[in-house]
Amino acid sequence: MPSGKRLVIPPCATADSQRLVESVGISRVLADSLVRRGWTDAGAVRDFLDLEGSLHDPLLLGDTSVAIPLLQSAITDRLQIVVHGDYDADGVCATALLCEGLAALGATVRPFIPSRFDEGYGLAVETVERLHAEGVHLIVTVDCGITAVEAAERAEQLGVTLIITDHHRQTDRLPACPIVAPALRDQYPFDALCGAGTAYKLLEGLVGACQADPAILEGVVDLVAIATIADLVPLVDENRSLARRGLRRIGEGKRLGLDALLKVAKVDKRVIDASAIGFRVGPRLNAAGRLEHADAALRLMMTQDPREAHELAEQLDSLNRRRRTIEDRILREAIDVYQAAPPSRQDALGIVLASDGWHAGVVGIVASRVVERLRRPVVLIALDGEQGQGSGRSIEAFDLHAALTVCDSYLERWGGHRAAAGVSIRTDQVDAFAEAFAVHATATLQGADLRATERIDAVVSLTDVTIEVAADLARLDPVGMGNPAVTVLIPAAELTDVRRIGAEGKHIDMRVRTAAGSCRAVAWSSGDRFDELASGVRMDVAARIERSVWQGTERVELITRTVQPLPDDLAVPPGLCLTPCDQTCQLLRGTALAEQPCLADGVALDAMRDARDGGAIAELTRLAAAGQGVLIVVADVARRRSMLATALHPQRFGLSGALLFSRLCSDSAIAERTKHLLAGAWIVLIDHDTLTTHHELATHFVDAVLLDPPRDAWLGPIGPSWVRVDGAAEHRFAASVYGVRA
Repeated sequence: MPSGKRLVIPPCATADSQRLVESVGISRVLADSLVRRGWTDAGAVRDFLDLEGSLHDPLLLGDTSVAIPLLQSAITDRLQIVVHGDYDADGVCATALLCEGLAALGATVRPFIPSRFDEGYGLAVETVERLHAEGVHLIVTVDCGITAVEAAERAEQLGVTLIITDHHRQTDRLPACPIVAPALRDQYPFDALCGAGTAYKLLEGLVGACQADPAILEGVVDLVAIATIADLVPLVDENRSLARRGLRRIGEGKRLGLDALLKVAKVDKRVIDASAIGFRVGPRLNAAGRLEHADAALRLMMTQDPREAHELAEQLDSLNRRRRTIEDRILREAIDVYQAAPPSRQDALGIVLASDGWHAGVVGIVASRVVERLRRPVVLIALDGEQGQGSGRSIEAFDLHAALTVCDSYLERWGGHRAAAGVSIRTDQVDAFAEAFAVHATATLQGADLRATERIDAVVSLTDVTIEVAADLARLDPVGMGNPAVTVLIPAAELTDVRRIGAEGKHIDMRVRTAAGSCRAVAWSSGDRFDELASGVRMDVAARIERSVWQGTERVELITRTVQPLPDDLAVPPGLCLTPCDQTCQLLRGTALAEQPCLADGVALDAMRDARDGGAIAELTRLAAAGQGVLIVVADVARRRSMLATALHPQRFGLSGALLFSRLCSDSAIAERTKHLLAGAWIVLIDHDTLTTHHELATHFVDAVLLDPPRDAWLGPIGPSWVRVDGAAEHRFAASVYGVRA
């Protein structure tokens, strides 16, 4: 299997990108990124960048129009209402949100969150019976309940009104009660709300029906932001707009408990972003439900007492530290279990690992880390006597939900989606399940599927790495699942001033250098790669452009995601001559190329777009990555063709192949290669003389590049969009070809 990550660079038509630059007023880097994500309409891009708040009619969301009158009646009659949540960050925030909203409308309401270890996930029949005995008249579930068919039946028997709000995948049989769910009956415009987002839309409809103060909604939108980001739903459409508004609310410091949690997590609320929620707030809220009971997280989100807020925040921080310790231990033990397994199990493309003493609340996180190590779908099972509770995580190419469907007969209960799932299993069925899971994975996956990928949004020069571009990219915030931060590629760069930083040299600080200059870069958790990164080998650097403040001064830097040598395992590009451009070639021109006058009409050098300050490789890579093919004009094809074997290999950009058109080539060879241009998108190297003679070749290209300067006056054929990258190094090369002084 090839080493390193496979860089995936979707096509990006240069005309589409330029249109966004001009009509929306954004940087080329942001425009390239948006086009690669499917955004080509200028109006839609403006809307996307400016969205904030609620977007869609809540009455379209499932049975909201049925649920609202039931809630209004319960509020008016002062009936007892319970909001039944879930023990993760989404469920906790959804519970707090709806309790606060209903209370503001005058309801008699209290929360209930089950224990992961006692009641388990979802609405249970026993819970309905218990709440009924306590005098509860109406139960509203949040972030759960879509599969609670038996519990709904029992509620009806007992005369308890049940309303379900949930965002999880539904089954063939639905509970017989009002259901508020984004995907129900495909009538809501956006089906990817999280549990808190779904509850918020119900509250929005209720506030409207009661003609109540909209400030009620503003008061809980911070909870929607936390849940949306922590639950890893796509940050697009209504999710993104609500999260953006909620992050601003968090920055205002209106929620005592959250403010206290930000302090213990060392997060500056003035610059709060999705990353801080995802990596600092969310894990602390989740830690309560994973290790003990989520009640501490819920009380923190709802408290009005500063002292209680501080104590609960410290408690969650302590639980999170304990969670990390447990997680690290289980990870080591899981790798040991894997390495002790028979070779057949180790070689399987789907892995199931099980052991006594593992914490059921943490195995899901550990499964994600094992997937990172092994690059295969993994299910980790915590055994406790005759029973086991497990969590699975997957890779991009594998549908975990489909795999568990195939293995259903070995499981007692399971649920989830393509990327993550939970299972309950008898201990005596683990081996059979592991075998069936491995067989399915081996039949479904191929070796290439196991290779990690890095998706590139834009190919850039270091001249693009500026504070202004970083600020422009920040218009995508909040970023996360479904709307990731922009990853740029600086191709074929040098790494200098490489040094270890942080505790025990865990991280790397360095400078990325190209012909366009240099920029500071940080590679987190890469200290073990010091020797490789300091080797002087040219590297592809995939990174994010970020602003930072150091000693009161704002600066821009690269936060790397992938740093790896240029690929050396690529096959000869299709279409490329297999023999050198020397006397061994059977397609050499028999006679010298006749002197050709310049074109009568063409594009003069000073009329071409000038990209010389950005460096040739960056611009050539950017245009090749557009996916339309590119014509590259050089001084000597024979000496330039080596670039097609590495940095400009067509396979890196999904192009058809590479073709050479040289003054050394016979007319028949040129005619044969011209036929290939009629189908596909190609990288073509051609010298000045040949293009002047065969200027019609330029009509096959949208983009053309003048890499090497001509020896004298020269015009580029009309048709493609021309760009110059002939810098000092290219002038020296051309001088050596033409035998003149540079």
